[in-house]
Amino acid sequence: MRPKTITVTVLAALTILIALTSIKIITTARNEYLLAEEFFEKNEIPKAVNHYERAVQWFLPFSKTPNQAAEKLWEIAQNQQIQNQNAEALKTCRILRGAFYSVRSFYTPGEKWIHLCNDKIAHIMAMNFFKSREKQEITLAEKKSQYLLLLEAERPPFLFASLMTEIGFLGWVFSAILFIFKALTPEGHFKKRLAILFVSTFLLFYCLWIWGMFNT
Repeated sequence: MRPKTITVTVLAALTILIALTSIKIITTARNEYLLAEEFFEKNEIPKAVNHYERAVQWFLPFSKTPNQAAEKLWEIAQNQQIQNQNAEALKTCRILRGAFYSVRSFYTPGEKWIHLCNDKIAHIMAMNFFKSREKQEITLAEKKSQYLLLLEAERPPFLFASLMTEIGFLGWVFSAILFIFKALTPEGHFKKRLAILFVSTFLLFYCLWIWGMFNT
């Protein structure tokens, strides 16, 4: 097989793989959102929150579903606060905030929602602080500012781990494709040296991919 043909084949296979992965993410996010909507209609809020969170975590930059799920989580937090369910509102805001942080790579998505949650979390925590003490030497606004400063502190993603995740993913995909096209003969036999090489690179890049995902 000519090098040009191999390159075209590998690029085509990679494009198909990326497309299928994107479709999987989009459809799963949508299914989680629809399931959350069912629980929300039944007023089973904890279950709804759980599936809205999952819909956010199945994140793609061009997908609308994570943002729709974030809107619903924010709506739930707002309603909980109105009903004086501050503990529940605090938990929901932390879930929404954490959902976006859990999918960041070289950038952090959902910054609008993170900032909104930070403000509400700081406010509720400041109120809880004042309720737990009789005498205060600080105002509510000042205590909220202290909490907000901590929440808004810049914590950039671990860029090295993010890069290793990308390199690891591309590496094991290309290793698998090259194994198929270079280590196998038309008769279905293995070319021993190439087979060992591509199996080794596959395992190396796969482990690198897993390491990167756990350390991002």
